[in-house]
Amino acid sequence: MTIRILTTACIVVAVLVSALVSQDVSAQPFPSRRITLTVPFPAGSATDGVTRRLAESIQNQAGVTVLVENKPGADGNLAALSVLKADADGYNVFVTTNSTQAANVNLFNAMPFDPKADFAPVAGVMSIPLLLTVKEDFPARSVAEFVALAKTRAQPLSFGSGNTSSRGAAELFRYEAGIQMQHVPYRGMPQALTDLLSGQIDCVFADPASAQGLIQDHQLRVLAVTSGERIANLPDAPTMKEVGLHRSELTAWVGVFVRSGTPADIVDRLNRLVRAFLETAETRAYLESVGAKPFLTTPAELGAFADADTRRWAQIVEIAKIEKK
Repeated sequence: MTIRILTTACIVVAVLVSALVSQDVSAQPFPSRRITLTVPFPAGSATDGVTRRLAESIQNQAGVTVLVENKPGADGNLAALSVLKADADGYNVFVTTNSTQAANVNLFNAMPFDPKADFAPVAGVMSIPLLLTVKEDFPARSVAEFVALAKTRAQPLSFGSGNTSSRGAAELFRYEAGIQMQHVPYRGMPQALTDLLSGQIDCVFADPASAQGLIQDHQLRVLAVTSGERIANLPDAPTMKEVGLHRSELTAWVGVFVRSGTPADIVDRLNRLVRAFLETAETRAYLESVGAKPFLTTPAELGAFADADTRRWAQIVEIAKIEKK
């Protein structure tokens, strides 16, 4: 009888201790331990560059370690799935783009996740145009010359894509210009640009952050930008509208998401951390230097924007007659 009473008492004590520990852990302010920022593209990409600066900012603001993990593949879907395997506690954060959150659902016949149902929006980070880039010695020195060359070539010109936005911009351009182009996909923008420089492909719609060093070194030439207006660090590059291609405007964006079910107070805390990062003079100077703009949003605003962009990508796929994967 004594043994049975002692055993019961020990169990009760263990349960109480466990409850107190759990209560203490849940009462800790967020964040209280390491945060991981998962990026769906390789190092050297525009998303990677801004994420590493965001990680440093959050680390300084919150006093916790922040890691960046690059998980490229399947146009970002592999990284999305890895985040969905983690707990919905705000410590595994997805810093991604319109590729996974708006475009892929329109480009894949079957998606392994639902970007709207499985992820909760946190905050916008930046918007960024694409650049139609060719090698410096490419025979066409303008969009008009590029189109003329494409129409006279026996074999189609080729374009490499480092992400979904890169492909979408090229497909819109191909369709509106009335030319044939062969698509060559890559795991990321750095790999596509490497093959562009080696002459394996003819052009890449690249983000300014990935291409600017090669442009400054006169290895690449920019024929046009896909934004609605010219960008400050490439004032001589015309917009697609300026060269007569009014449907070829496309701007990519980067945003922060977490798993659905993450507590609202944690989402709000992450939003404040991102906004504080975007509001610094250093961040704004960096974004301007790579042709990007701050994309400040509330969680609700980012969700509404992603929904609208999903509909926009449905139109892009239909307009350009893009074959789904």
